[in-house]
Amino acid sequence: MTTVDEELSKAAPGPLALVQALVNTQYGQGRRVHMELTSPEQLRAWLVARRLLPDGTPVTEGDFRRVLQLREALRSLLRANNDRETPASQVEVLNRLASNAPLTVRFQHDGVPTLEPDIAGVDGALARLVGIVFTAMTDGTWARLKACRNERCQKAFYDTSKNRSGAWCSMAGCGSRLKARAYRHRRAAHLEGEGEKRARSADAGEPG
Repeated sequence: MTTVDEELSKAAPGPLALVQALVNTQYGQGRRVHMELTSPEQLRAWLVARRLLPDGTPVTEGDFRRVLQLREALRSLLRANNDRETPASQVEVLNRLASNAPLTVRFQHDGVPTLEPDIAGVDGALARLVGIVFTAMTDGTWARLKACRNERCQKAFYDTSKNRSGAWCSMAGCGSRLKARAYRHRRAAHLEGEGEKRARSADAGEPG
């Protein structure tokens, strides 16, 4: 289980935290499953709370499906940041969603350019999230946002290690569970090998 301090230490910086939050609206399996978005109404509340959507804007079933598609496509990219392959089908999903979520360059008062949605509604929220991903890829922070290597978890976390070697959302949770599982597998393989060795020795000692 992730502690509060560990949760805070693995939070992405700035706007990238919105992408992390979206991916983490669902992760885990079985007893450890976490699921926030199960309806368009919940999605609307989630987007409004994060100022990605003006209050009162309707959210349709189609909007709901597109946001969940974006979430899982982004998770695939975060898995790639943790030494996993990105399925071509998920890249196609990203390209399709991005084509319907246009962005424009806008200069702020300090002269710094930013990518801003050029469309309203849920597509505008999608555009903002895609823009955040693009910006993070150019400033170097994206590579540190990863999906937990535990296939039963896949929670998004921000890798703060110096050499970017973090693999699990929690060393005390997923990390220790996977290490214990790997040890049990090695132990079982060792015992099986010893059993086969004893069986061969016994067979060799039997009279022909």
